[in-house]
Amino acid sequence: MFCPACGRGLTSPSRTPVPYPMHVCATDGIVYDQQRGQWYGLPEIKERLCCPACGSAMEFEPKGGTPRVFFCYQCGTTYDKNRGSWYGIAFHVPGSAP
Repeated sequence: MFCPACGRGLTSPSRTPVPYPMHVCATDGIVYDQQRGQWYGLPEIKERLCCPACGSAMEFEPKGGTPRVFFCYQCGTTYDKNRGSWYGIAFHVPGSAP
């Protein structure tokens, strides 16, 4: 997992099973709650967003106006800013694939 703000790797939960596995960015303090599939501490998303699955910079649409949808061309992860929803990220979290 990578930080959506800076693209750095997130620390993983401990190897022992914990009830609420969290991934944390030591630089920005952003947290991903693996069990709930929720992000905490994300700053306001404007025109810059990194892919939490691979760390690459995400492209956004529409190009001429306010960004509404962010897309990673490296792995296909998508973020819909209007709905506040991530698509395609669950398969990148260890132990979450069907």
